[in-house]
Amino acid sequence: MVIDRSLAACFAIFCAALWIGVLTPPFQSPDEFDHIERAYLLSKGQLFLESPAGHASGGYVDTGLIEYMSYFTALPHQSEVQISSEELNAAKEIQWSGQGAYETLPGTGYYFPLIYLPQAIALSVGELLGQSVDSSYKLARGFSLGVGTLLLFAAFRTTAPPALVIALLFLPMTLFQAASASIDFLSTAMLLLITALYFDMMKEKEQPGLRTLFAMSALIFLLAGCRLHMAPLVLFPFTLGVRFRNAHAILLFVILCIAIILWYGFALTTTEDMRVNLGATPSQIIQYYLHNPLQFLDALWATLSDGKHTLYYLHSFLGILGWLDVPFTSLTYTILYTFILLILLLAILQGRINDKFISLAVIVSAFSAVFIVFFSLLVTWTPHPASTILGVQGRYFLLPCLLLVSLFETGKTVEGRARKLQTTENFLLILLFSFSVFATADALEARYFLADEL
Repeated sequence: MVIDRSLAACFAIFCAALWIGVLTPPFQSPDEFDHIERAYLLSKGQLFLESPAGHASGGYVDTGLIEYMSYFTALPHQSEVQISSEELNAAKEIQWSGQGAYETLPGTGYYFPLIYLPQAIALSVGELLGQSVDSSYKLARGFSLGVGTLLLFAAFRTTAPPALVIALLFLPMTLFQAASASIDFLSTAMLLLITALYFDMMKEKEQPGLRTLFAMSALIFLLAGCRLHMAPLVLFPFTLGVRFRNAHAILLFVILCIAIILWYGFALTTTEDMRVNLGATPSQIIQYYLHNPLQFLDALWATLSDGKHTLYYLHSFLGILGWLDVPFTSLTYTILYTFILLILLLAILQGRINDKFISLAVIVSAFSAVFIVFFSLLVTWTPHPASTILGVQGRYFLLPCLLLVSLFETGKTVEGRARKLQTTENFLLILLFSFSVFATADALEARYFLADEL
C-alpha cells in the first residue's frame, strides 16, 4: 500500500505539472529566461559564462530564442498585463536563426552547469529536428519534468516517503515549479534521492556499496553546486564513514568539501554580477561577516522578527506563483496550512522517527541550510552594510523542510490503529492535491489570460 501511494504520488505530480504547464505562458517562473539561456549555452558546449569588460556575465544566445522570449518579457511583475492568443500564436512561429547575440545572465553563473543538462539536450534535439523555438522550449519543460519524475520515482522505490514529504510536493509552489523549465523540481527530486540512498545505506548492517556511495556523493556535489544551502549534505558520507568505519566514505566527504569550496570560489571570482550595487564585492562582504559574525546575527534577527517578512516567507513557501505576482487569497493559504498541520499531527501520532544517528545528521544539515540561505542572500543580493536581508523567498526553504519531514518513517506493515491513521493520511493527501491543483489553475487563468480568450 505504501509503495502504491508513492507511485500514485509520482504520477499525480507529473500529470498536474503537465496541466499547469498548459495554463502557464513560457518563462513565468522566476529567472526562467536566464535558466533557458544558460541551458542553451550548455547545448552549444559552453560550460561557463563569459565576462567581457564592462558587461555582466553571459554568453551568445540565438536571436530566434531572444525574439521568442521578447513576447513574454512584459508579464513578470506586472499583474495587470495579460497575454492574448494572437501573441501566443505569433511567438509559436519563431524559428531558430543560427545567429547569436550577447545576453547577460549572471545569476546562473553560481550554478554548476550540468544541472541544466536535461533542458540543454531538449533544446539541442528541438533545434536539430528543425522544430520552432516554442516547440523546443516546451520540450525543455518536458525533459526537466520527466527527469525530475524519474529521480523522484527512484527515490521512492529506494525508501518509501512519509506522507509529509508527499504533502510538500503537492503544494502549489512545488507543482508550479515542476511545470517550468527551471531547475527547482530537478533539485527537489535530487535531494529526495540523496536522502533515500542515505537512509537505505545507514539502515544496512553491511558496509555500503562503493557505487552507491559514489552515486550519492556525485548527486550531493551536483545539488550543492547549484543550491549552496545544500552543502551541509556532505555530512551524509561523513556519518556513513563514522558508522561503518568506511575509509571510502570519509575520502568522499573530504573530496566533496574541497570540490564545493573550489566551485564556489571559482564562481564568485569569475561571475560579474551587476544586477545589484552591493557596495562591495561578495568576497569582501564574506570577509566582513566572518570577522564580524554578530553583525550577521543582528541582520538575521531583524529580518526574522519583522512580521511582514515572516508572513511573506509563509505565503511564498506555499505559493506565490509567477514572478511573485500571482498570490492566493488568505483563505487559500489557511486551508493549505491546515492540511499540512493535520498530516503532521497524524505523523506524530504514528510516532515513527528514524534513529538518533540519522536524525542528528539530517537536523544539522537542515538547520545549517536555513542559515546559509540567509547568509548567501546577504552577501550576493543585499547592499552592504545591511540592516535586514533582502531577496529571501519561502520556496528556498522547501529543501530543508523536506529533509526534516523525511525523518518520519513509513512502516512496512500497518495494522489496526496505524492502518486507520495511514488511511486518513491518504484521504488528506488526495484532498490537498485536488485543492492545490484547482486553486493553482484558477489563479493562473485569472492572471495570464484575457477573459474573452478563455
